[in-house]
Amino acid sequence: MPVPGAGMSRASALATSFARNWYLLDATWQQPVHIAQKCSAILQGRHKPIFAWKQDCGDHVVVMNCAKIAMSEFEWEFHRFIDNKTTRPGDNIITFAWEFLRDDPQQIIKRTTKLYLENKRIDFRDAWLTRLHCFKDEDIPDSILKNVNFVLPRKKAPRKLSEYTQEEIDNFPVIWAKDDEYKF
Repeated sequence: MPVPGAGMSRASALATSFARNWYLLDATWQQPVHIAQKCSAILQGRHKPIFAWKQDCGDHVVVMNCAKIAMSEFEWEFHRFIDNKTTRPGDNIITFAWEFLRDDPQQIIKRTTKLYLENKRIDFRDAWLTRLHCFKDEDIPDSILKNVNFVLPRKKAPRKLSEYTQEEIDNFPVIWAKDDEYKF
């Protein structure tokens, strides 16, 4: 997949800025906040040179592997999403992040992205959210996958200790070495 804006002529770059492009984003080992910031900028069209507040020029974003996102243990247990169904106090439905991961992991990305969308343009918010396509794993329908123009790079996932060789472990710099005289 091509990188946006690399090696394009001026006419094709202009056509690409007006067209609705499709971006593919892999959420494996990524924090939902970072994914939401990327998605909201693309959905609103802030990355385009023709961006204007009064028009909807955003693109589509396809997020895969939503079930493999990374959050700290504290965030899984205590990060909550509140649904306000009515204006009466006490009618709020509170759902924790671990419940969404168990039932519907796409909702974590969708709701976090909704928080990062521009509040001044509420009339565009539904259109922006319909262009956000989230999938639990790598099973993306061919009808959506054939539209993808660009693949966004993701952060490098951390390696487990079992993935390091013994030579790499031995060559790792020692930060503090315990003396024989040291007592706990």
